[in-house]
Amino acid sequence: MSRREVSTRVIGSMIAVVAGLALAMATIITLLMTLVPDTLVSGVPSVPADSAAAPLESAPPETIKPWQELERLLTFSMIALVLVTAVGAVAVRWTVRRALAPLSAMIVAAERAAATDLGGRIPVGRVQDEVTDLAVTFNTMLARLDAAFEAQRRFAANASHELQTPLATTQAILDDALADTPEGPQRQLLHDLRTLNSRSSRTVRTLLDLADAQAGRGHHEPVDLSAIVGEEVTAHESAARARDVTIHHDLEPLVTEGDPALIRLMVRNLIDNAVRHNHRGGRVELCVRTGEGLLIVNTGSPLTVEEVARIVEPFHRGAGRLRSESTGLGAALVAAVVNRHGWRLHLRPGADGGLVAEVRIQV
Repeated sequence: MSRREVSTRVIGSMIAVVAGLALAMATIITLLMTLVPDTLVSGVPSVPADSAAAPLESAPPETIKPWQELERLLTFSMIALVLVTAVGAVAVRWTVRRALAPLSAMIVAAERAAATDLGGRIPVGRVQDEVTDLAVTFNTMLARLDAAFEAQRRFAANASHELQTPLATTQAILDDALADTPEGPQRQLLHDLRTLNSRSSRTVRTLLDLADAQAGRGHHEPVDLSAIVGEEVTAHESAARARDVTIHHDLEPLVTEGDPALIRLMVRNLIDNAVRHNHRGGRVELCVRTGEGLLIVNTGSPLTVEEVARIVEPFHRGAGRLRSESTGLGAALVAAVVNRHGWRLHLRPGADGGLVAEVRIQV
């Protein structure tokens, strides 16, 4: 099939539509004109063929009113114009929308890709033009990106699974060794090794959670965000007291659609980061607003805009953060869950130090 430009198709279609509409309008006017009496042309009333012929001069002059027939003709023309215009508008709209339909599908696929859903594809028509070429190229790009991200997710998940067993075994061995080792340098060394192994185990579990969030496993259902935030606040109260951090919360009812496990994971990491990366005597403020989402503000070390922009990078630990306890994956996990649900995550430095995290939820 020969390749044609979109502009040529649209122009040709428009010319055909205009020509067809002009022909239709001429036909309609011709048909309507058959109803116009001969008096408009001859100036005399028509006489039926089977009636007795009457002298023309006997016709009363007042019965001949050509302007009335002219008004009728104008009325018919206006009716024809309105009908043709309405039909023409529908025809032009259908023609143009059909020619550019792949672009609408491309917008939908791009929006899905922006939400990390790379499974959408654009229907490709039989006509070969620029739009078709663009749709094919876009589908190829989505397929390659999907394959690359899927390979990355599989690698992270497989590597994490492979590391879980030896780390758990090492933890058990270290626990047994600590139980049989008296106080001294050797016990301190074993304790340090156990701390490092525990941190590695947390990193592996977080990697698995991150892979699940990016893969989008699970199902969506109505989720009470306020209830989840309240439960996670209660779960973090002991850790907050140990760090002398005060948690305040103001929760309005907010029910949204999503994966309950991933949303809980997101809230847990946000609160954990807010408590962990705080200073003694600091505070954490949580706010849930109907129609808006979740807002978490915590005190802590001052952050620059550049540092905040890098927080969502995997394994990034900014200056002043507790390196010995942080996996560097919490913010990346939060961003993955937010993107999976099509929400928006906004991070900015706090006015008095610390971080302001806002999850804008589209309910």
